[in-house]
Amino acid sequence: MFTLRTLMIAVLFGLLTIGVLSCEKEGPAEKAGEKIDQTVEKTGDKMEEAGEAVKEKAEEAKEEVKKKTE
Repeated sequence: MFTLRTLMIAVLFGLLTIGVLSCEKEGPAEKAGEKIDQTVEKTGDKMEEAGEAVKEKAEEAKEEVKKKTE
């Protein structure tokens, strides 16, 4: 027969297995949330790139004005 210790180990193993399996499955809300996160991150990257481009153009324009006034 099962001892109390064997039963407790079996129950603990079962709970851990259920916990691991439930973490692996993503529902539709989790998938949608991940897509939203990715979209926001990509948008932020594009905005940063655009900001850098504007900054570069402003520096170029500043240099051109500086050259013309000298």
